[in-house]
Formats: sequence, structure tokens, C-alpha cells
Amino acid sequence: MKPTKPTQLLLLSCLPLAVLAAEPGPPRAPAAPASGPVLSLLEPSADGCEWVRFQPVRQTREVLARLAAGCQGGTTAVSRDGRWGALRFWRGGVSAPVQGRPTFPEPFPSAAFRDRLFLVEVDTATARELPLPGSGELIEFGFDASGQLLGLTLQRLTPEQERAGGVELDGTRLSFHLEGRGRPLLAHAFAWRDGAWVRREVKLTTDAVGTAELGPRASLGERSNVTLDPRFTPEEIESDALLDQLHPLTPEQPDGEWGLLREGTATLAVWGVPYGERALATGLLRKVERGRALPLPGFDYGANDLTRARTQGAFLLLSLADSGGHPRLYRGTRPVWRSETARAVTFWPH
Repeated sequence: MKPTKPTQLLLLSCLPLAVLAAEPGPPRAPAAPASGPVLSLLEPSADGCEWVRFQPVRQTREVLARLAAGCQGGTTAVSRDGRWGALRFWRGGVSAPVQGRPTFPEPFPSAAFRDRLFLVEVDTATARELPLPGSGELIEFGFDASGQLLGLTLQRLTPEQERAGGVELDGTRLSFHLEGRGRPLLAHAFAWRDGAWVRREVKLTTDAVGTAELGPRASLGERSNVTLDPRFTPEEIESDALLDQLHPLTPEQPDGEWGLLREGTATLAVWGVPYGERALATGLLRKVERGRALPLPGFDYGANDLTRARTQGAFLLLSLADSGGHPRLYRGTRPVWRSETARAVTFWPH
């Protein structure tokens, strides 16, 4: 693949460092229940934003929390038992174009926008706002196997600490050596316990590695910032007949190439933008069935949009990457549901 252009890297700088450093494997696609899939999504309301559990086939809607906050920048996490959720609203939870103008331009968060985090008890539909962890910037959050809420932060070192070659924290000396391998940072893992954030671990890291140095990160469960990651490992298209069908769609810009994305029961031909050894999925795609490149009715994304595809049984869910906005749900190639206002749209975890 060709290397990613600097402008493309710049536009992707809003992605969390932890997400960019991760290398998630292909998720399994569970079978959808007879009533169809259940979605988790955020929707604007007159009073702010609602977190909703939604069955698009039956059109049933359950409000899990009502929040006095706008939905822009919203991301979600759910505990493994489904009893607890966490919602964060931050500047990084927006969609960025590959380059140029996206199909769905999003206003940049205003100066009044502030980072907010809420803990939700799903059964009682009650939410309370939590303070953010005190050290560094919150990069990732989620629930571990025991249902405890974790917050992972990255903290820049002061010039004095960089010159000293390390830092002393909680009675422990952390030393580092600068050898051109990225800017040094401190990565913290906090747990919300008894009404306060308690630090569980701190590690030296770099801006290239992010929170991946932290052991508790591996225990985090379902969270939309990972679910909506646009990166994929493209499979080479070997069929000349399929490439002939895709050739008229090939854009002049941005740089990229066609590849296959296999997600559960679906196979998609996707125009991917190079990103290291992987690629970023754009909105230029076709569903592949029996060697044919089939357009999806009502799918109006373009080559400048970053997208995420997920499946559950026979259902295919497409949305903008990162924000999870403008979702389109299909069964085969038949449209089932779409929204222009919902955000952070994912399948509700089983």
C-alpha cells in the first residue's frame, strides 16, 4: 500500500491514541434474535440527549437515561451483565473526513462544549454525572469483568520532568530514555470506587503506544470507541470480474485501493485508505454476493467518509466511524432502518 498522506494523518488526530494503538481482531457476529437486532444509540431530545435501547424491526424504544447534555461527541460503554452503562461526551467523539468535505459535515464543538462523563444504572434508568479522573486526559473508559468502571488517561510530562529523565509518583521512580521513539507520556488506570477515582496502575508510555501499556485495558468490555474504529485488514480482490465492476467507482482522490472486508456474514468491497499496514474503511463500498458488486439502497456515503460495518446474524449495520452517526441497517440488501439524528449506534451487547 502507499503510505498515508500527512493530511490524512492530521485529520485522524482526533481519534483516541488508545484506539489507534490497538489491534483488535475480527469480532464474532452473534445471531440476531427472532425479533431482530437490538441497538444502543443516543438521540437528541428537547431536554438534551437520551440513551436508547431500540429494536428497529419491531420499532420498540426503551429510554435508558435522559441526560442534560447534547449528544454531540457521545460515546458509550456497557458492563458485561448489561446492568450498568457509562456515557461520555467529548471532542474526540466526532467523525472526521478522509480529506475534503464529508457527506455529512458536522459542526465543530463550540467553545462552551465541555467533557462530561455519566454513570447509568440501566434497570432503574438513573444517571449521575461523575468527575473526570484527576491526572491527564481521559482516553478510554469501560467496565471490567467485575462490572467496575475504569478510566484510562494519558498525561503529558512537564519540561522539567523530561529533562530529569523520569518522574516520581506514589513513592515509585519511573525513568525513561528518549531515543526518538515518540513523546513520553504517563498512562494511568483509575477505578471508580466508593464515590472517587482510585489509581490502580501507572506506566510510562509514548504517544505512539498510548494506553496499550496498561494491564487493566485488556479487561475493558464493550465500548463504542472500539466498536466504531474504521480500521480493517483488507483482503486482496483476486477476481478480475469483480474488479471490473468496481473500476468505474474508483475515485481519483484520496489515495487507496479496493479490498474485501469480511464482517460476520457479510462480504463488502471497500475502498480503503492506507493506514500503516492496515486500511481505513471509507463510505465507497459494495456488498459482494456471488461475484457481483451490489449497491445498498439508500447508502449515500462517499469516499471522503470513514465508516464502520458490523453484523449480527443476517443484519448489516453501517455508520460513520467514531461518531456512529447516520446509521443504515440492512437485511441482505434490503433497508430496514436509518436515522439522521442518532449517534454512537452499535448492536446492544449480548
